[in-house]
Parts: sequence; C-alpha cells; structure tokens
Amino acid sequence: MRRGDHGVRVGEADVLALLTGPDARDVLDLALNTAGVAVTDHRVHAVQHRPGDGVTVGYRVWVSAGDADADDRVAEEYMLVSSTAGRDVPDDSPGVVRLDGPDGRLLVWRHPQDPALPALGTACVPATVEPLVPGEGPVTDLVLVGYRPLRRAVLRVERGDTTAYVKVLRPAGRGGAPDVLHRHCLLAAAGAPVPRVLASSADGLVVLERAPGIPLVDAVGADDAEGLELADLLAVLDALPDAVVDLPPRPAWSQRAKDYASAVAASGRWGDRATALGAAVRERSAVVDLGPVVATHGDFHEGQLTVRRVAGRWRVAGLLDVDTVGPGHRVDDLACLVAHALALGPAGAVVAERWENQAREVVDPAALGVRTAGVLLSLVAGAVHATGSAVSVEGLLDAAEARLDP
Repeated sequence: MRRGDHGVRVGEADVLALLTGPDARDVLDLALNTAGVAVTDHRVHAVQHRPGDGVTVGYRVWVSAGDADADDRVAEEYMLVSSTAGRDVPDDSPGVVRLDGPDGRLLVWRHPQDPALPALGTACVPATVEPLVPGEGPVTDLVLVGYRPLRRAVLRVERGDTTAYVKVLRPAGRGGAPDVLHRHCLLAAAGAPVPRVLASSADGLVVLERAPGIPLVDAVGADDAEGLELADLLAVLDALPDAVVDLPPRPAWSQRAKDYASAVAASGRWGDRATALGAAVRERSAVVDLGPVVATHGDFHEGQLTVRRVAGRWRVAGLLDVDTVGPGHRVDDLACLVAHALALGPAGAVVAERWENQAREVVDPAALGVRTAGVLLSLVAGAVHATGSAVSVEGLLDAAEARLDP
C-alpha cells in the first residue's frame, strides 16, 4: 500500500476521507438499497482509525421505504461502515453488505448486527438480556455506554435492585470472552478488587457486577481526589498476581507510537508534529530505563478505577477493564495514569501534577516522560475525530512535547 509524506497509509487516508465526506451517502445508499430502503439524511457520529487495521465510521442515518408515502415513514437507524480486514468477520455473517471499490472492500451493517460480536443483538434487547442479569422483575434500564465496532461493547443494565454491566466480546480468540473470563478469575482469586462475574454465554457475553464506590474521575472533578496518593494506586498494581506475567504480552501504548502518528497525519492536520513525536518516543524509549517486566494493568487510568471515602479520604474500591492485564513495565501503567489525567484538562491538572511528581520517585523520570508522551500521542489520535473534548488536540500535543524536552 502506498505511503504519503508522513508515513501515512494512503489507502486508509483515502478511505477516511471517503467515509467522513459527502460521498459516504453513496456508500450508505448502495448498502441500504439491498434492503429496499433509501437514505434521506446522515450524520457522522464516531470515527475509529486503527492504522494497519482500517477505518470504521458510525453514522446516524435517516431512512425511508422510498415510495410515495416515504415522507410519512422516515426512521432513524445507526449504521457502520468499516474497511477493517475481514479476518474476524465470517463470510456468512447475517446482515452484512460487502462493497468492493478502488480502495478495497467495505463492510456495512446496521446496529446491532455487528458481524464480529454476534451477541450484541441479545445484549441490546431488554427481554433477551434479562435472563442473564440477577434480580427481580423486568429490565428497567439498558444503556450502551461504550462500543468499539468489531471488538467490544459495554452496556449498563438495571433490573430491580441490581445494576450490572454486560460486556459483549468476540466469542473466541485473543481479547475474546474466554480470555477476559480467565483474567477476571485469575485476579479475583488473588484478591484484586475486580468486579464479580455474574454470568457468561458461549457467544461472547460476560455479565459483571457493579463495582463499589464511584468512578475515580468523579472524585477528581469533585475535589482533586483529595488524599488519594500514588502509593494507594500502586497498591492496586501490587495486588496483581505474579501469574499475570505469564499471560501473552500486549504492546504498550508507546510501542505503537508510529501507528498513532500515522492516524493523526491521516486526519489532514498536525502531521509534522505527530510524526516527530512518534519518532522521538520510539528513539528515546530504546535508551531509557523502563525497569523490569512485572504484572501490569495495561490501560491504567482514572476511568478504570472506582473509589470511596474511608475515614475522610478517598480509597480505591474497584479495578475495571482487566482485558489488557499482562506482562509489561510499571512505568507504562504510571504513564497511562498521568497522560489521562492531563487529558482531563483543567479538571485533572492538580492530580496530574501530584501523581506525576510522585511517579518520578518510583520509576526513571526520563522513562516516565517518554512513555507519557507516547500515551498522549495515542490520545491525540482519538481526539482528532472527537468533539467536545476537555482538552484540544493542540493541548495534548503541547503536553506530549513538553515531556520530551531535556
């Protein structure tokens, strides 16, 4: 595949431009014509670009039956178009339309018929998810709180007095439901504060109890998580069992710096800065002291922890999203923590400074700076397509570059 001036995969850049531009209407029309309906309007809702693994765009789409009475019967749907390689998508996936064009094959589907997540339809309907959730009476609330097309989704479910979270995962393979169940059982047996598994299904559903306390991000916003020091967070990582080191390794965020730089460049802006950052992160990572390989969370930040007040101070109550648990370097977990606090903007400034200063006493300061810059670059790659972020792309780039200064 061709590459541009910044190492961008030109094919993916072309697909990104197609799927986020006015010609996306033609793609949606072609797919929906197979079902006898027509697009009356569409809006880009979410963009996910994973360099080397394609582009996926979600749309709010308004459709009609295309006949004389169509104006009276316009309905809103959610549709997705992806150029992601089809290795996780069976050829006989129901509801998937395949379109071949100059830039390769596109997969199109209507939510919730995700071809790699066969259980998503079950999870999105109160009557079908209800038997998996403990409690009395019907499901009274069902909210999709997170969705990464072709990879995973998370829904919050309320049934009676029970609030549970349903993870929708691939039925098999790395990062699939059996993989995640294994990690939960491993950590729970060691006494780590992970949510209890309430139920699971062979097609990829994992139902988890609600973690106690409130999200750490809420405590940060309330009072800068007063009293919660880095030592409290390190204790959570220390509770990870040694057996985690024997799990298959996953690349740290900084190890994919080149890919994230490419994703930023493909957006059409900030390419020079992102490319320079990616190169600096790779080069400096090779010469700093990352420390020994230990058990790591892999995506350790304020969104993955719950807290509660104990004797007037915030204390960790729960650890979430252990899908990424595995062998790695402690500095990468701390860099992830600091970078995400910085990405909260003014709301996270105090805790970011506090935890960063304390982290410099625990790991090599130069390694912390480089790896924090790498995580910030990954957040830039997501922010270029986001709206309403707490901190701008420029702000994230500034923070990353500042941590690479001698």
